[in-house]
Amino acid sequence: MLDAQLKKRYTAFWDHEAIDRCLLYTNITEGIDPTWGGIFGYGQAQTGETGGIDLDKQWKDLDFRLNAEKNIMAKTAYYGDGFPTVFPNFGPGSLAACIGGNYTLADYTIWFDRNPIIRDWDNLPEIAFDPNSEICRLTEEFTRKLCQDSNGSYCTAIADLGSPLDIIASLRDPQDLLYDLYDYPEQVKALVKRVNLALKESYNRLANTIFQNNDGMTSWMPIWCKERYYTIQCDLSAMMSPDMFKEFVLPDLTDLSEFFNRTIYHLDGPGELAHVDHLLSMPRLDAIQWVPGVGAADVTDPCWFEMYQKIQAAGKSLVLFTYEPEGIENLLNHISTKGLYIWTYTLNDEKIAKELVKMIDKIGVK
Repeated sequence: MLDAQLKKRYTAFWDHEAIDRCLLYTNITEGIDPTWGGIFGYGQAQTGETGGIDLDKQWKDLDFRLNAEKNIMAKTAYYGDGFPTVFPNFGPGSLAACIGGNYTLADYTIWFDRNPIIRDWDNLPEIAFDPNSEICRLTEEFTRKLCQDSNGSYCTAIADLGSPLDIIASLRDPQDLLYDLYDYPEQVKALVKRVNLALKESYNRLANTIFQNNDGMTSWMPIWCKERYYTIQCDLSAMMSPDMFKEFVLPDLTDLSEFFNRTIYHLDGPGELAHVDHLLSMPRLDAIQWVPGVGAADVTDPCWFEMYQKIQAAGKSLVLFTYEPEGIENLLNHISTKGLYIWTYTLNDEKIAKELVKMIDKIGVK
């Protein structure tokens, strides 16, 4: 799994430091295109080789999924700070199906918002964590299976359970939910509290399994941590004002940042930029991942450097995923390498991967 030096580098990232350079995660998988957005997480090169397989088998046959993951790892070489990890993916925000919501299987994801169950705030359906729900049972069983199988050869990730308001948006049509923030604010806030408690319960069950078998964990992001961590977010906030974010989102995100040992906020798209100051006000938030969104400049583009400098000046670490490795050197010449994690796709080119590692070694800590 991870050697001592790698663990030191990842621990330094969480402490907003660097021992010899920033973190760089990249890998090359023979015959598999890692840009494919299938059921396998960023920890492995994602593969389309499940194409044509029955959806139930693709998602629910855990032996099939385990064998597919092991086949990918056997074909994968890791560079920089890369390492093998498996993400038990059952769709983003899967807690929705564990608290009474519906789900729909698809080729590349599982949808939880296709058949909302909240129709009337005066007659709410039963919304509570159900450990016997199918998605919950599958997630816990696959997490357990991965931990038992790995024997230290790879890391097991925590499932992407979602964050409270986004989970509620799967139970209630998102557009209706936005109106509800005005029409039924107290009912929404009360439900957020209930979902928050369910999230903590589900997380604890999964994290306990992981730490009974491993000395660290990952998430859908292949970032290793020796403590319990989680990626929090609120995609719905892209359609909210900063004042509404402060009222409906910030309190429970702050609570979650205090519940987990470590947290990263997934800042997704230009609609969320208005909330950066609120995020930086969270004392226990460790890092921010910036995702520019479809059609926007890559994370290595100079237009984002001022924001990165602001995030780093606030004592937060920074997470960037890029498909343009040629821009990394200029990026590193304009921001601090302390508390910096970069994931990049190197076109399955070993030469590019090795040159990137040499370059970040040369830049070192700045």
